[in-house]
Amino acid sequence: MGLFSKLDKHMDLMTGMAERIGVDLDRMAHDEASVSAYRTAVLRCASCREAGACGQWQAAHAKAHVTPGYCRNAGWFARAPHGK
Repeated sequence: MGLFSKLDKHMDLMTGMAERIGVDLDRMAHDEASVSAYRTAVLRCASCREAGACGQWQAAHAKAHVTPGYCRNAGWFARAPHGK
């Protein structure tokens, strides 16, 4: 898998996780520090070896309060603005 394909896949996983736990990514898009933190979180996600498990977890959970324990971005998601 090429770099851009991998990043696209993990951006999709990040978006899916954000939707499930109620993180408001649209609100973050207007703040440069938040955008930078999101990029870092996508790269952290791309280095995770649990992408398959993450996709399965997302398929099984339409909504959740927290990320699964293996999520490398659990702290980032907990600090991100919620409200969706």
